[in-house]
Amino acid sequence: MNLSAKIELLIQAKKLSASQFADTLGIPRSSISHILSGRNKPSLDVVQKILIAFPEIPAEELLDDKRDLSIAVSAPKVVAAPITATPSLFDAVTPSAPESSVTNLAEQTIVQSNLRRPRESSQKASLTVAAPATTTHLAKKIERVLIFYTDGTFSESKPQ
Repeated sequence: MNLSAKIELLIQAKKLSASQFADTLGIPRSSISHILSGRNKPSLDVVQKILIAFPEIPAEELLDDKRDLSIAVSAPKVVAAPITATPSLFDAVTPSAPESSVTNLAEQTIVQSNLRRPRESSQKASLTVAAPATTTHLAKKIERVLIFYTDGTFSESKPQ
């Protein structure tokens, strides 16, 4: 029995789908698909991950084509990627309640004013920012405003 057939037998014995098996090993799902279809042979990395995730399987039985695979049904040991404490750039940040309501109101006002304004084809600014009507309760202050023009130039304004 070849290694690909033994992997297929292992997946069936553990009652896993090919996707679950790939996730357990921490490898791309397409790799398992290619192995099971016979397109690719399992790499050393895949074999090592199988032996780590399923320590009850002897390496000799898995690698030797002349030996059959004796499989005891048990839960697989999941090989997981390390968890990082640092949030990524795309993680959602939940603002506090006061900031959220003020920010959303200001953004809605800006979006609505931009939607109602007709487009002009001259060298006008590509972004117009309207200030909220009531800014007395805001702790934030505008530091600078950048305006980008369609010809690639820009201008910068700072409050006085």
